Amino acid sequence: MSELSDKELLLLSNWVYVDRSTEYGTIGEMLDSCRNKDGEITAEMLSGFSIGGCMSAGDCAEIMREMDGCPENFRNLRAVRAIDAGGIRGVCYEDPSDSSKATVVFRGTGGEYDAWADNFRGEYMTETEMQKLADDFVRYDCGVYDELTVSGHSKGGNMAQYVAVRNRDRVNACVSFDGQGLGNKAIETYGYEAEEASPVIRSIAGDKDYVNILLNPVASERRFVNIDTKGMKGADMAVAFHSSYLLYKSCEFDGEGNIVNYAKQNILISGIADSLHRLVNALDMLPGNGNKRCTELIGSLVAAGMSENIGDENEKKRISEAAKGVRRYFGALSMLWMGESDNGVSVVTESLYVDTGKLQNCVMQLREAGQGVDETAGKVAEIRNRLNYKAASRLAVEIKLRKQENRLNDLAERIGNCADALDAVTYLYKVCEEKTCGEIAGTVFG
Repeated sequence: MSELSDKELLLLSNWVYVDRSTEYGTIGEMLDSCRNKDGEITAEMLSGFSIGGCMSAGDCAEIMREMDGCPENFRNLRAVRAIDAGGIRGVCYEDPSDSSKATVVFRGTGGEYDAWADNFRGEYMTETEMQKLADDFVRYDCGVYDELTVSGHSKGGNMAQYVAVRNRDRVNACVSFDGQGLGNKAIETYGYEAEEASPVIRSIAGDKDYVNILLNPVASERRFVNIDTKGMKGADMAVAFHSSYLLYKSCEFDGEGNIVNYAKQNILISGIADSLHRLVNALDMLPGNGNKRCTELIGSLVAAGMSENIGDENEKKRISEAAKGVRRYFGALSMLWMGESDNGVSVVTESLYVDTGKLQNCVMQLREAGQGVDETAGKVAEIRNRLNYKAASRLAVEIKLRKQENRLNDLAERIGNCADALDAVTYLYKVCEEKTCGEIAGTVFG
């Protein structure tokens, strides 16, 4: 268990979205610098702040007031080291009662294109550039501390889990809020370390959060909280499902700051998670650098749609339609989850409909083609074994036939991999469609 409570770590995971979080000094000193003449922390006092995490100045002021109400040992935490470069932000807070202990909190993606793209690179890379920066920060900048607690929201939660695996001898607690897991490549490389670190890693996420389901979970404990999105619609609801502020607002805490209102993961999100794992495994089977190319393509589209600093006007125009599609897709799903829609079911079906029957037919044709190529390779092998060559021509014929046989076998394998990948995509759409129909039936007739 960490020195700080769930409540305190979640507050810090919200606060790290604010640019002033990297300033050195105690939390109490920082809070005191933001009070008005009446001693209050208000939205007006934060007008000069740069605030991320989709928080308004009012939301940020509320988080700060909650921090102000925490015990004195929390207010005495001192920010002594920070990194705010290379797409990541992390702050190290020294324990006021023990200088050998510290807490490191990482920020989420922060709206930058490179940070969103880096999220996807974790699918096929052992260590992304930003994960390495986070590890270096913990390993070297914070190397004087014997015991560390690491935490963060979204990408910050992912980096917290990564550094917990890589520094398991010093990290005695890790709490990830809405953070994705590690990719297959990382699990293959750090499997033993991940298994050893798992008991100290906990994952806490919104019940409809769509980020924590990505990649492979490494936390020994995964818990969910029902997110309150009353009054929200469309894209706002999609943001709410992954909001660190609303995650905090939706939590109920006991006297020691432990979350007490855990819920079940949303059934649709659970189904999508299963499908995503199938899709990721299919991508990993693509020959050559197919996995990297497909993942980079998907990552660039999502990064363009979700980032705030995507370049010049021409680049913005080029990705504007893709961005609208991404937001509309998530918005339609969001309205469906909550049983709300501006224009009825047609909005949802227009966003989600795919003819899975045709896709499945393509899969069958690919498998038949692969089987035919494989059978042809077998016949070539049979001919090669039965030929009664003359000694002078035996080697030349043997080499040519083996070369053709190998080409056919390679082609059959590639066709099979392609069929597996398309089958995984088809399965994903079918699950979404079935879950969607169930949600519609429950909303309309339930």
